[in-house]
Amino acid sequence: MTVKLKDTKFFISETDPKKLPQSISEVAFVGRSNVGKSSIINAVCNQKNLARTSNTPGRTRAINVFTPSNGRWIVDLPGYGFAKVSDEEKDLWKQMIEGYITGRKNLKNLYILIDGLVGPMDLDIVMVEWIKSLNIKFKIIVNKTDRISNLDLEKLKSDIADSLQIPRDLIFCVSAKTKAGIGNITGDVGNLLL
Repeated sequence: MTVKLKDTKFFISETDPKKLPQSISEVAFVGRSNVGKSSIINAVCNQKNLARTSNTPGRTRAINVFTPSNGRWIVDLPGYGFAKVSDEEKDLWKQMIEGYITGRKNLKNLYILIDGLVGPMDLDIVMVEWIKSLNIKFKIIVNKTDRISNLDLEKLKSDIADSLQIPRDLIFCVSAKTKAGIGNITGDVGNLLL
């Protein structure tokens, strides 16, 4: 049995992770600005406008929480890296992301998104290493695979697993746009939120 995600609704938006109430269970999505976190959440929940999407990097400026059922959360974190905002605001986002990740006792998994077209960048590698050091469970979502010509999913998974020094079974290769591979993440999220 899994938690059904199609009835997911917006719950709360908060900039101070310490002000968030406790959940029964939660999963969170994090990644570089404009990698498609909100689009992935929309695809996973099979809704078009649940999480607000934009072509402008840095649109998500708070911790946005969605709930498929009482006490179970899907969390959209602000992006890290490139965004057209001040350094001061980037520092606030960094504190927000770090405060959330280190302070949530019911966080079942952190999904780290990577752009399949460009692969893991320095900030992605730093994020993965930091999460490993905290012993927080994580999986990698390689998004935008629809943009890769002559796509070889197994080679893509192997290359990313090698560059991040993680097992291949922690990697999902998907396209939020075409919905390819999204069902696997939907099932994973539904199981983790039980």
